[in-house]
Amino acid sequence: MGRLLMSMAAAENLHLHSVDLTQAFIQADRIPEGPNGRVFITPPPGCEEEEEGVVYEMLRPLYGVPSSACMLHLTVAKWMKEQGFQTVGFEDSVWSRPAGGRYGSRITVSAHIDDLLIACADKGALELFKRDLLKRFDCTDKGEVVQYLGCEVIFDREGGTVTLHQKVYAERVLRAYGMWGCAPVKTPLEPGTRLSKADSPKQVDPVLQRRYQGMVGHISFLVSCTRPDLAFAYAELSKFVVYPGVKHMRAAERVLQYVMGTYDKGLTYQHLD
Repeated sequence: MGRLLMSMAAAENLHLHSVDLTQAFIQADRIPEGPNGRVFITPPPGCEEEEEGVVYEMLRPLYGVPSSACMLHLTVAKWMKEQGFQTVGFEDSVWSRPAGGRYGSRITVSAHIDDLLIACADKGALELFKRDLLKRFDCTDKGEVVQYLGCEVIFDREGGTVTLHQKVYAERVLRAYGMWGCAPVKTPLEPGTRLSKADSPKQVDPVLQRRYQGMVGHISFLVSCTRPDLAFAYAELSKFVVYPGVKHMRAAERVLQYVMGTYDKGLTYQHLD
């Protein structure tokens, strides 16, 4: 949903800022759940009890507890509702407040766990909302967004564009697999390539398997963020992560060769005329 907000910011020439909740989980309210609305955990390392079967009651959400992210979301959502925000459609992590009232201008907020994106046409209203947010939560105001969830963001208000790319991430991946500086190719897969189960060996090489799975995982992250041009190749490669063969590995390496020639490419959203 962060990309959706960025596309809105480009289309409507909105100010787009990011805020990071500091130690977010422990700021969440205690949400009643479990037996009698109470949650218990076994003693963490360093707090062993002499008596067996001792458990601790969790008074605040903690990192490592599955329900903590849910508790944080419910806490943020409750505060948003108190400020007059409503969820957008069926998306529970995006809120919008219509123009008028305390802030005067429409404000839209997108949340990904502890990372918030805030879009507003009036910078004064945006700053007022951030002050209210910082009164309720311990946050780091990062100002105009330059990085979000591993993506670099280039905001050109005069040109009316927002560009997302993963240049740094792509270079790191290429270097990790010894393919930085390799000969680039023009397509992710060789035209006419057909990968099949018949190319899988009866006995998988564990070293090749780990390398292949790592490559496919990194390609997946690129696809999900800024590189839809890799989607078809990823869909083909992901079918063979359990039993990859040499042919599958060569196809994965070719995708990285393509990335080598396009590692600085990304998505650009433009202003509506």
